[in-house]
Amino acid sequence: MKIASLIVGILLMLLSGIAFIVCLLLPSMTNNRVNFEEALLGIIPAAIIFFLAFVITIVSAVFVWKARKKAA
Repeated sequence: MKIASLIVGILLMLLSGIAFIVCLLLPSMTNNRVNFEEALLGIIPAAIIFFLAFVITIVSAVFVWKARKKAA
């Protein structure tokens, strides 16, 4: 279960990071047809999800590390 949460955290970090970058580049890619305020509707949730996924990844990595250290 701990490894599954580690994998989920890493995948969430990747997906939210990609969404963050795409939303950040959206105004320049569309020649400002999408303004920055509209792009913020995607940037803010992606940043929040990235932070939560980062926390999940760190916590589950610590649990996996402790379990392996305890088993050895």
